[in-house]
Amino acid sequence: ADAKPEKIREDLSQMDILVEEWGGKFQTQEISAKKGLNVKELLEKVCLEADVMDLKANPNKNAVGTVVEAMLDKGRGYVATILVSAGTLKKGDVILSGCHYGRVKAMFNERGQEIIEAGPSAPVSILGLQGAPNAGDQFNIMADEREAKEIATKRLQLLREQGMRTHK
Repeated sequence: ADAKPEKIREDLSQMDILVEEWGGKFQTQEISAKKGLNVKELLEKVCLEADVMDLKANPNKNAVGTVVEAMLDKGRGYVATILVSAGTLKKGDVILSGCHYGRVKAMFNERGQEIIEAGPSAPVSILGLQGAPNAGDQFNIMADEREAKEIATKRLQLLREQGMRTHK
């Protein structure tokens, strides 16, 4: 009820982000998730922008993407929610993110249903990492677990050295 869209547009303009209404190039759409207002219009604008920008990803390569969140779940182990940006992530792939690695034991879509593979732009929760990567970390699919372990160990060692330097 107390939302101020003009104030948000003002704040964006101070960061040099001009919306179309103010002569810029960025589209905006006022919506209400509680009331369901203008959600269809927002989706139409997103689809239009994707068509104009000609956004495409190659599904026929190893998956790469970003970690949205990760946590330790009692009974399931480390659960990471990731967003695949290119390629296809498959169950059984060796994944490396930050200084954590593991084999994808199980994948779940946004509805909690188990899936076998996830293509570009798919958000999935995965099980099998040996630790919880930070939000925003990039992930890659590795050829084998030995290589992933070596890289993860090197990254962990660098992180510890940096921590020691800042501590001193």
